Amino acid sequence: MLKHLILTCVISMGLTATANAQTIFIDDAKIATLTNQGTLDAADMIIDNGVVLRIGNDLTSPDGASVISGDSIWVTPGFFAPYTNLGLVDISLEAGTNDIRANTAKTSAAEQAADSFNPKAAAIGNTRIEGITRIGVAPAASHHVIAGSGLIATTSGRFDSMTNESAFMFIRLGEGGAAIAGGSRAAALAQLRAALDDAIAFPGRFTQADNGDSLSRYDAAALSEAVRGQMPVMIEADRAADILRIVKLKSEYPRLDVIIIGAAEAWMVAEDIKASGIKLLIDPHESLPGSFEKLGARPDHANLLSEANIPFAFMTRTADLSHNVRVLAQHAGNAVGEGLLWDEAVKAITLTPLSWFNLEEAGKIRQGQTANFVVWDGDPLNVTSAPTHIYINGQEQSLESRQTKLRDRYNPITDDSRRQKYR
Repeated sequence: MLKHLILTCVISMGLTATANAQTIFIDDAKIATLTNQGTLDAADMIIDNGVVLRIGNDLTSPDGASVISGDSIWVTPGFFAPYTNLGLVDISLEAGTNDIRANTAKTSAAEQAADSFNPKAAAIGNTRIEGITRIGVAPAASHHVIAGSGLIATTSGRFDSMTNESAFMFIRLGEGGAAIAGGSRAAALAQLRAALDDAIAFPGRFTQADNGDSLSRYDAAALSEAVRGQMPVMIEADRAADILRIVKLKSEYPRLDVIIIGAAEAWMVAEDIKASGIKLLIDPHESLPGSFEKLGARPDHANLLSEANIPFAFMTRTADLSHNVRVLAQHAGNAVGEGLLWDEAVKAITLTPLSWFNLEEAGKIRQGQTANFVVWDGDPLNVTSAPTHIYINGQEQSLESRQTKLRDRYNPITDDSRRQKYR
């Protein structure tokens, strides 16, 4: 009995010490849990040692806890940008810092964005401080419609930030794919079908390295997971007719887990997409015909997809995929401005795309879960709001980036009296 009492006291002392050192109390916030609890008003949250202990109204702050409070606090899961080139380029026109594409390479599906990814790239820090905590990073197609595999990473800037080095395969069809394949959409789809057949036949037909119709043995091995449905394939296309060809392709290769990127005219063929089970990654700012394959682009696209019950998520293609991914929340806000429900817009940059990569837990806020959320000083979809605290995998993140450091260093009203070149 005495032994158990002593042990209980020791454990209690340890928990108290942990609470005093690492306990956070968020006071009177609007919390978008993205669970069955929905969005809570005037709610409190207790985080201890990187884990959400309690969520509710009128909670009491633990002794010694750090308190986060303010006039208009919002809390959401960290945002997820599933299609970017972040970490593959620092300076776009400086070849030595740009690994987005390999124009003369002999490989295709075997190329892994993870082998080029730099978690210390300046744009990643700039993206993190806007509330984006996870990213999908894809290579660009150049000499084959299949560009290679993309990765999933946090924006922590740590060298161990990659959580899945081969998360999806990126394929380009439409106008871009036609140009790559030799000048026509027919050539692009023929190249893709031949590659898929090579991957299905792997390793059987590959008695030699180049026995494939479209792929080498090395590339076929890399694509084999995708054709067996073990990893999603992201296929870029916008024209409604091209989307219907992808729907047909899905019926020919039913194990493919297809996400269409762009899909500007998807609303025209919504019923076919819904029946196929294909998911869509769209840009809410893509509301004008920027090319001949996007003549049907419209500002209320997300509303139409929502009404059709088609799963969709948001990206920032109209802004950029490497240096301005940070405007993702503004793009979601634009969809709300066109009539999409706020909750649906937030899900389109959190829970929905995260679920496509088996990362649902990072898109929810609930008791007992590791802290993966952002505290905002206002509505996160409002352009004037900004993060005040960011947590990734239970760790609070820096709100500094290269841009903020340069801003502070050369601010004309800075207290630093040194000449600029010595600051």
